[in-house]
Amino acid sequence: MPHPLHADAAVRDAGAGRHRRGDLGAGGRIGLGSDSNIEITLAGELKQLEYSQRLRDRTRAALATRETSTGRRLWQAVAAGGAQAAGRDAGRIAQGALADLVALDASGPDLAGLAGDTALDAWVFAGGRGAAEVWAAGRHVVRGGRHVAHDAITAAYAGVARRLRAAL
Repeated sequence: MPHPLHADAAVRDAGAGRHRRGDLGAGGRIGLGSDSNIEITLAGELKQLEYSQRLRDRTRAALATRETSTGRRLWQAVAAGGAQAAGRDAGRIAQGALADLVALDASGPDLAGLAGDTALDAWVFAGGRGAAEVWAAGRHVVRGGRHVAHDAITAAYAGVARRLRAAL
């Protein structure tokens, strides 16, 4: 059974979650998440995971292979690991799998004129601007860079924050 790898920023910054490059090739999984750390972007988490491997191994493009760029290898690994952690048939584009898809915002200068792995690498390492569109299990949940329930989520959060502050 593949062993899970954890690459959350808070865990990593506490000195845990050290990974070995060979773990991915040996069936290891990466799970990313955020627990109120300073870095809460997917691209930032991916970049920090790669940087931790670079520092430990004293190399560049530590997780890249001859066939796969660093960005693609990280993206595919976290998609598969996240699907496994969630118990979902997702994490890849395949017939019968849940349609979990992300369209990056290519309108900014960091992705201008780039495509494929080069665009994915640039997204991870040179900005990581938000996703333009996101589909989760086939539902279109981010449109034009904004979550479809943004206003309701923000209002609910503000209400909870007010109640917590009043209780102090």
